[in-house]
Amino acid sequence: MKRFLLILLTAALATVCGSAAAEDASATEANASTVFFGHYEQDGDPDNGGEPIEWLVLDARDGQALLLSRYALDCQPYHDSKEEISWEDSSLRAWLNGDFLTNAFTDAEREAVMTSTQRNDRSNGNVEWTTSGGGDTRDRVFLLSYNEAGVYLGDKEARKAVGTEHARSLGAKFMGLTSVGIGETSWWLRSPGKEQNEATCVDVMGDFGSRSVGDKLGIRPAILLDTTVDQSSFPYVRYQAASTLMEGKQFVEAAEAFDALGAYNGSAAQAMECRYQHAIAVMQSGDYASATALFEALGDYADSYEQGREARYLDAVARQEAGDFEAAIQLFSLNGQYKDGMARMKTCFEREGISVSYLSADPVNAGKDKGYAQSQKIGGSDVHFGWRLGRFFMSGYTRATDDDNGDPIFIKTLGDSITLWFELEQDIDKLNGGDKLSIASDKNGYDEYFGVRKTDFGRGTLIVRHTDYQNAQGEPTIYTDYLLAKGTTGADTKIVLQEEGDYEVALDYEIEDGDIRHIANKYNDYRVFFRFSIRNGNCMVYPFDVATGAELQNTAVTPNGFTLDLARSRYLDIDVKRSVLVQSATGVVEDERFNRPAKDGDRYTQEGIYTISVSNRYTGESTTKTLFVGSDELLEEYIANGFSMDRLK
Repeated sequence: MKRFLLILLTAALATVCGSAAAEDASATEANASTVFFGHYEQDGDPDNGGEPIEWLVLDARDGQALLLSRYALDCQPYHDSKEEISWEDSSLRAWLNGDFLTNAFTDAEREAVMTSTQRNDRSNGNVEWTTSGGGDTRDRVFLLSYNEAGVYLGDKEARKAVGTEHARSLGAKFMGLTSVGIGETSWWLRSPGKEQNEATCVDVMGDFGSRSVGDKLGIRPAILLDTTVDQSSFPYVRYQAASTLMEGKQFVEAAEAFDALGAYNGSAAQAMECRYQHAIAVMQSGDYASATALFEALGDYADSYEQGREARYLDAVARQEAGDFEAAIQLFSLNGQYKDGMARMKTCFEREGISVSYLSADPVNAGKDKGYAQSQKIGGSDVHFGWRLGRFFMSGYTRATDDDNGDPIFIKTLGDSITLWFELEQDIDKLNGGDKLSIASDKNGYDEYFGVRKTDFGRGTLIVRHTDYQNAQGEPTIYTDYLLAKGTTGADTKIVLQEEGDYEVALDYEIEDGDIRHIANKYNDYRVFFRFSIRNGNCMVYPFDVATGAELQNTAVTPNGFTLDLARSRYLDIDVKRSVLVQSATGVVEDERFNRPAKDGDRYTQEGIYTISVSNRYTGESTTKTLFVGSDELLEEYIANGFSMDRLK
């Protein structure tokens, strides 16, 4: 059956429009074409909006077309109570000209739905029955009469109707069943039935029959359409225009056109597909940064997530090859454990002069459900023997050394961003290259050492705890599902460490052994644990005027006094010496009043000469600053003479 767009409907069939049916109408002619107009829920999925209604063109002439829905769109009783009734007073007529008319058509479409007179006398019904069809009605939406169905749908096959998924969900039956996905359903006509409390219908075989008005049958609305109205704003016409844009690869314009259609016929999904195809085209053009943003905006649509990772990877590779290593590092770090991105990132580190140090920490067998507290060496019979899950490494430091226990100390300077990474070397679903071992999801994991209570650890959990310069232990930071997250974009799998202090790190994970021979030991826990420290490499202290807040440079004079700011360097050795000038028998001398350790935030307001000595025990560097506090004339003279005691004397 050839389908025409409504806007192309110009052919006139050799029948009479409206309720007066021509006796010589041909069923073949009547089914010559279909058009789409209006929308209604049909596929059983209300989330994707109503679908376009397909109509059989029963008659067309003089700018008018008589249309009958191709499918039974709904399933309802003829009347809401079992009583003697005619079409004029039926609840079905009220629903068609009320809710259906309102919901199935836009304002512009309703203007094209004409009001026509429906003849309901006996000549339009089954003349063998003596029931009354009631008075004629003026309707915009109606049902065919017994006579019209016989004329326009001249044989049984033409009269058979299939119910939509929506109609079947409401009770449209095929041979007494609603679960059958195909097949015909009975549908109402507006003419009276054999009894006055019955109405005429077409059954599943295409035969005419009579059913109680309280029965639920399929609904095939009919309308008389004004084909001369401007149709450019009709949703189906706009939908076809959007589809044409999409076929022409004008994806941005097509997406906007589909967006304007709202929920109509899955337009929202079509708009998403247009944006997806646009992102693909942008990536293929080499604009990887824009493609990445476009895929990210699509969220979880289709494979947008993986495509976004690919676009970001290609962007990073392009920047690496162009020598923009800083930008490449940022992109590789965002992309998770993808392809050879981690290896490429380390190459960029090398080109940028960024230090990388691997942390030697071997896994241990932590038992089973023991809070990862056991620490047994992995032996030859252990499923974890002979292969490595991955390696931790540190980047962004200036210098590395070891403490007395052999644990690394990473020295950082201004601008350094020390980062802890984990380079996953295994497919967590196929450990050691086989399909028997995998990282299990530990639903009730807990860590006894860190005091982490039972929780869903997911597929591996990373725990990091920081201890500050005052030996105050912080709460552990917990990254659940860590190993799964390693394969994702932007997941919190790199740990940026800004604070000085001592760190403890544990990676807890459970391995599932799928070998049927090992069913008694199907699960086992493993742990990687290590310690390290971070220290600032500077050897500076910053004095600020207590009154003005201005930073004081070496040899500065302030009448107000000063306070010390260690700039978050908590592991410096700082001493402050205060001296004053006094008269003695031999002249003016510098007399030391105190020399003691200092700490962050200390204030000094007494007059005198202050010598601030700073040393960094981890780098061996030291520095000294001299400040003068007060307004004593002798002190001012001392300063004016370049701190010369001889000249002062």
